[in-house]
Amino acid sequence: MLNINEDDLKNAIVEKTADELLRHDEDLSAMVSKEVQRRIEKIFVDRADAQIAAAVDAAVQKGFDVEYQRVNNWGQPEGEKTTIRAQLDKLIGGYWTTKVDLRTGKPGDSYNSTTRAEYLMTQICAEDFSEEMKKHATNIAGHLKDGLRGQLASVMDNMLNDLFRVKSLQDQGKVTKPY
Repeated sequence: MLNINEDDLKNAIVEKTADELLRHDEDLSAMVSKEVQRRIEKIFVDRADAQIAAAVDAAVQKGFDVEYQRVNNWGQPEGEKTTIRAQLDKLIGGYWTTKVDLRTGKPGDSYNSTTRAEYLMTQICAEDFSEEMKKHATNIAGHLKDGLRGQLASVMDNMLNDLFRVKSLQDQGKVTKPY
């Protein structure tokens, strides 16, 4: 009985095949080399892009949290130290809580004022309500017109029947009514 190691046999076959292919076909070697190089470059580009994006994100985040202090025209410090993030929070928060006139939406602190957020929500809701009311009013006017047309036709038929005792083609159903 022969004692053959199956893994050694597989490895030998793979090595022999690879040697034969590379020995007989130099183009194959060049193609494999190019493909390996292309894949290495792609991996490098992907990883480099990811690291660059992470570095930019970190720099931006850090930039928002760096403290600074305003200075006047002569370079003298003015006011408290702050960060860009704190200034943006104050600016954005202040925008929505600023008191505005109920009619115009312009900033002003009067008896008829509300916050900008409440004013904008009121405007949006009013526009939606107005559009819905227009649709319903149009539908009601259409139904009213159709109802009046039908009622007028009925009244006119009764008046014509009272006035003329003759059965017309329309009365007999041989011709359609224009209304």
